[in-house]
Amino acid sequence: MFWTSKASRDRGRRFLFFCPGCRRRPRERIQVNQINVEVNVADDSLRVLLVDDEESYLQTAAKVLRRCGFDVELCTTGQDAVDLLRQRMCQVVVLDLKMPGMNGQEVLGKIRDHHPAVQVIILTGHASADDAAACLTRGAFDFLVKPVDMSHLMERVRTAYEIWKLSPAR
Repeated sequence: MFWTSKASRDRGRRFLFFCPGCRRRPRERIQVNQINVEVNVADDSLRVLLVDDEESYLQTAAKVLRRCGFDVELCTTGQDAVDLLRQRMCQVVVLDLKMPGMNGQEVLGKIRDHHPAVQVIILTGHASADDAAACLTRGAFDFLVKPVDMSHLMERVRTAYEIWKLSPAR
């Protein structure tokens, strides 16, 4: 589940909650104009790799990212993500930390070994200070806790992309 809010002078603040997999599928009501993020991908093709074993979250986040102009690749396992990065270049990876098989920290290590310029945003529903410190020490760009506000995720992806463009290793 993720949420966003909207302020109004006469009505106060309105909170909108989106729950992937809910019967009425409120995620379908997500509109790009709710997300105030400027994305300029004219010079380079911004490709984002989403890696999460939770299929409903993966599809919802991909839908929002695509509506904002990002080219999005999806993987449900860490090994699939490593394999995909061997075939296709992605500038930003949004990576779930806790997954069966190869976990997020292992995937992060492999990305750092083979693609040092790729910016990795770690996303988890089970955060600990130790996990955050370990991931940031290994070179993650950011560490976010679910549920994450989609506008915040968009901003972090955009900033990670700007960092990638400045990297001499790209």
